[in-house]
Amino acid sequence: MPIDLREKSVLCVGQDEPATIVAQHAIEKAGGHFLYHGGRDGEDDAALEASLTAADMVICQTGCVSHDAYWRVQDHCKRTGKKCVLVEQAQALHFVRTRDVVV
Repeated sequence: MPIDLREKSVLCVGQDEPATIVAQHAIEKAGGHFLYHGGRDGEDDAALEASLTAADMVICQTGCVSHDAYWRVQDHCKRTGKKCVLVEQAQALHFVRTRDVVV
């Protein structure tokens, strides 16, 4: 079932730049607000928490984030009931763009 992103904030966590660009374009085309965090070791943890709080939905590029960021995303989404899409391979974001987003 497609996800309606109009007026929603979607956080993309991960370091794969081409996949992040694909996600940003799809989210913005669907009327959503794009948020980003790299998910690297030592990157601002407070910024990740703030982004998670602000997001209505999270896309996590699991192969492109630190273990700490991965577990923070998982814990936050589980506690808050936010939808979390785990993407193992960046190419899978093309699937998100074409199938799961209402444009």
